[in-house]
Amino acid sequence: MDYLITLITGLVSDENLARWIFLGLAFISVVTFTLCLALLITNLLNPLKKRLHSLSHISKDTTKKSAESSALDNTLESMDKYISPSSMKERNQTKTLLMHAGYEQKQALTNFYAIKIILVIFAFFGVLISSKFLPELSTQKILFYTLLAMAIATFLPNFVLQKKAKKRIQTLSNAFPDALDLLVVTTEAGLGFLAALNRVANEIDALSPELSSELQIVCRKVRLGVPLPIALSQFIERTGLLELQGLVSIISQSVKLGSSMGDTLREYAIEFRDRRMQKAEEEAAKIGTKMIFPLVTCIWPGFFTVAIGPAIIAVLEAFGGK
Repeated sequence: MDYLITLITGLVSDENLARWIFLGLAFISVVTFTLCLALLITNLLNPLKKRLHSLSHISKDTTKKSAESSALDNTLESMDKYISPSSMKERNQTKTLLMHAGYEQKQALTNFYAIKIILVIFAFFGVLISSKFLPELSTQKILFYTLLAMAIATFLPNFVLQKKAKKRIQTLSNAFPDALDLLVVTTEAGLGFLAALNRVANEIDALSPELSSELQIVCRKVRLGVPLPIALSQFIERTGLLELQGLVSIISQSVKLGSSMGDTLREYAIEFRDRRMQKAEEEAAKIGTKMIFPLVTCIWPGFFTVAIGPAIIAVLEAFGGK
């Protein structure tokens, strides 16, 4: 406590004011902790939820796990309005990134912002505790490092989420041409489109479990009564494969008209395979540029030291002898 008051005194230059600020912060922390604890206990001891769980015909272990998970989800849901941003644009963008990264649960958005807040709190107290073991640091430096750690903790989850979403989209994009080839073969063999899509979803699991799962979701939605065009549009929205819009339009028209899709799917399969090859060639063309930095910093100094170093030493010795 004295250490924190000393830090605050270094900022406000008044010990009495620093004590009042510390007492205010402590009061706010206690009130916040009490409210969170009350929300948690209220959700855990809700009689309606207890009654619903007692009426369910599930095993004891499964019921216990479900109750704990439900209590946690309900607690996070009740805190959603406090931890999520008010901007709908930011919420929608984050929700889209979570879908592209494979997190489609209802509470995924709330969990994401809860993780960000927890990381910020850990960063704040981590820097304060670490600064206690470094007494040579001034108050201004401690404040700077605290703000820097909190900023990193705020933006790090966004960076990780964007990387995961981009990696998953790339994985799905690389596997889709192979799935399209299988779809051409199965439709030309006489299967209906939905049966062919289900067969492809099962066969592609060894190559890309993510794409297999997404295709199986499409098949389940169609069986439950969702129109095929809407299910395919939702597939594009979940996966982020925007280049499939044209394919979805043609499939929808073929389903409505009852025409054969073999030739159309074959053309699209060739096109997607060419796109995948072009992306691979593009990445290969970038290797030369990416190799400049390691060549200049790691390889060339050692090469010139070995190749030209003895000659330079001999020249210096020759001129030094004269």
